[in-house]
Amino acid sequence: MYDVLKLAEQFEIEGFKFYRTKRDEVKNKSVADIFDYLAQMEKEHTEFIRRLRKSLEEGSEIESLPQQSTTYYKSRYEGQKISETSQEDDIADLSVLRMAYLIEKDFMEFYEKAAQKEIDERVKKLLLVLRDWEEGHKRIIEEEIKAIIERNNLELGFYPF
Repeated sequence: MYDVLKLAEQFEIEGFKFYRTKRDEVKNKSVADIFDYLAQMEKEHTEFIRRLRKSLEEGSEIESLPQQSTTYYKSRYEGQKISETSQEDDIADLSVLRMAYLIEKDFMEFYEKAAQKEIDERVKKLLLVLRDWEEGHKRIIEEEIKAIIERNNLELGFYPF
């Protein structure tokens, strides 16, 4: 179990770094805002996993599950007008969004598989919560990818949704 959590912590740290770096590279303000939000969420995941590892190592009770929702994201970004970007910039952002999508999908699958193998029901529940958080992130990215595809009338066949 500790190996899974160590690996999960490292994944979350790398996710944070990815979003912080790419936030400054994308052209569309909406995409930059999404990456800023996701960087913050990955940071919170890292802190949660660290506290969880410490509790398990000390034999303490596992803290209650924090609630994380995309409601904040939706209320903040849904009403915003999509910033105007050129098709060239949208396509550049699309490739970065695709990387982000695959990262979140990998995280989601990692937590799912780790939960399936876990025998401690409390830990299994925590891993499934992490999976659900990553699935929410994946959906946010998916929505932005779809918006770029629709805005630019792109007919792409390589997205799995």
